[in-house]
Amino acid sequence: MLLVRIGYGVPVPQEIFADTGMLASAIPFAFPALIKLNCGDGSLGITPESVVYNMNEVQVQLARLRAEFPALDVLIQEFLGGPEYSVGLIGNPGLGFTILPVLVVDYRGLEPHLPRILSYASKNDPHSLYWRQIAYREAHVDKATRQQLIEASCLLFKRFGCRDNARFDFRADANGQCKLLDVNPNPAWCWDGKLNRMAAFAGYSYAEFLRRIIAVAQQRIVSTGGAKLVNDVA
Repeated sequence: MLLVRIGYGVPVPQEIFADTGMLASAIPFAFPALIKLNCGDGSLGITPESVVYNMNEVQVQLARLRAEFPALDVLIQEFLGGPEYSVGLIGNPGLGFTILPVLVVDYRGLEPHLPRILSYASKNDPHSLYWRQIAYREAHVDKATRQQLIEASCLLFKRFGCRDNARFDFRADANGQCKLLDVNPNPAWCWDGKLNRMAAFAGYSYAEFLRRIIAVAQQRIVSTGGAKLVNDVA
C-alpha cells in the first residue's frame, strides 16, 4: 500500500492507494474512512456504504468495488466531515482568470442517517434522497478561507496543465482545514453542473457562461500563435 502525496503544498486527505489485488489489513488514520475509485467520473461507485467505520466494512467495500470495477484501483481515504466547497476558474495562466463565487454543498436537508457525501445517486438518480435533498449554494466563507481556496486552485490549474476552465473541490476536516478532494480539468458544462451554478451565482446566464469559456479558449490559441477559430462568439 502506498500513501498518496500529490499536493504541491496544498493540504490533501490522508489516503492509501490500494490496487485491485490488495487486501487491507490496517489503515494509518482513524475511522471513519471513505472508500472510492481512484479514477471514476461523477462519483462512480460511491454509495452510502462507502463511508466505513471498521475493518470489516473496509473489506466488504473493497470486495464490492473489485467485483463491479475490476480494472480500476481504489483509494481508502480519510473521511472529511466539514463543509464541502468548489472553486471554478475560467481563463488561463498568464492571461488571467475569472474566479467564480465559491460553491458549498448544503447537506442540511439530507436524512440524518445518510452520510454527508456526493454519492453516485446524487448525480444520476432523480428518485434518490441524495438527488432530492442535497442543495448547492453560494458559500459565505471568511476572507482567509476564500483566499486559501482560490490560491490553491490557481496553483493546481497551472501545475496540472488545465486549459480554459476547471473546477477544484475541497472539504474541511474536523479542525476546519480545507483539503483538496479533486482537480476537475474537464468539468461538466450541463445546466445543473457545479460550474454553471457558480456562474449563475456571478450573474451569468447559461449562454454567457459558455461564451466566456469559448472566448478564453480563442484567446489562448491566438496567444500561442494559432489562428482565431471563431470570429464572433457573441
